[in-house]
Amino acid sequence: MLLAQPPLRLKFYVSAALITSVLVGFVYHFWALDIRPLTVPPRLPTGIPKKIWYKLGPSGLSNRSRMWTESCLKNNTNYEYEFMTDNSAEAYVRKAFASRPDIVETYTGVSIPILRADLLRYLLLFDKGGIWSDLDVSCEGAPIDEWIPHEYKGNASLVVGWEFDVGWGEEIIRQFQSWTIMSKPGLPHMAMVIQDIVDALKNKTIEHKVSLGGLTLGMLGRVEDMTGPRRLTRSVLKSLEQSMNKAIPIDDIKNLVEPKLVGDVLIMPGYSFATSANRYGENGPPGPPLVQHHYAGSWKNSHGGEDAAQ
Repeated sequence: MLLAQPPLRLKFYVSAALITSVLVGFVYHFWALDIRPLTVPPRLPTGIPKKIWYKLGPSGLSNRSRMWTESCLKNNTNYEYEFMTDNSAEAYVRKAFASRPDIVETYTGVSIPILRADLLRYLLLFDKGGIWSDLDVSCEGAPIDEWIPHEYKGNASLVVGWEFDVGWGEEIIRQFQSWTIMSKPGLPHMAMVIQDIVDALKNKTIEHKVSLGGLTLGMLGRVEDMTGPRRLTRSVLKSLEQSMNKAIPIDDIKNLVEPKLVGDVLIMPGYSFATSANRYGENGPPGPPLVQHHYAGSWKNSHGGEDAAQ
């Protein structure tokens, strides 16, 4: 006796379930491509490249931004510089990271501009090296070539500085500022930051059952934690601990009054890159500021855009 055929509706449900299963499997297979490590650029320079990277928003360069950036460029004529636009940045990421489609998908897929701007700085510093500078940062006198003390020049591969460090008590969450970063290319520390961001955004899409483009600021929590200064701090310290094979107690690197080299990471005291974010009391900071961040905050709007005038 022939077995009864399942109803057409049941066939459809089975087929739909199978298709869904295949699609989910494909998505997870795609994300699994990130097991391929970031390729270290060939012919790495011996030092930090003399190039400054900037990223323009849709409004271009305002008068204030031009004044701040020129304070760095005119006093460091031995440095090359480049202003990336939305189009040139996307073209660069697609080409430079073609071997990592998960990175390209993350950068091009997110719809929140500040997330792309944050990720771009880490991608550029990993691939090209040099100095990342936000548009609302001005240089305060000392040439860039003098920022790294002579005794550390041969060993500092990454230069970061505390944003909040001195005068806030012990409850403050210390973080490296991300508006001025110096780096050699090919550093595992930058690779760690990039990978952690890609993974974190992927997890958010799974949690909220949306695409990368469907993520909103409300789904992400604080941008500082997702792609900004706190992410930079956690990932760099994690990578540094792995490379040194030991823990780095916060007590060893906080309340700095002078630069401190930990492994190949030079941590600058708060007054170097973030004088106004630290509280030094009546005597003032124990050293000169290298840059001033003017906190234009062009991304702090309802959609994390770069469209406010600077």
